[in-house]
Amino acid sequence: MTAVEEIQKQALALGLKERVQLVESLLISLPPMTDEWSEAEELAEAERRESEINAGQVQPLQDREFWQRIEARRRK
Repeated sequence: MTAVEEIQKQALALGLKERVQLVESLLISLPPMTDEWSEAEELAEAERRESEINAGQVQPLQDREFWQRIEARRRK
């Protein structure tokens, strides 16, 4: 078992409050993201995606299917 796997195992054994504290401290320790999108870029991306849906190029996922896919990826 790698060191990360061992730490993860121990972290998952913590109570909810302790896990939240751990996650917060880990997130704070990360460097700031350098590829932040501007509000204009976010709006342009949303409009692009909406156009793809309206043109029938893509089909939106229902909430349930979206979360099922997220869970499946987390299990990999």
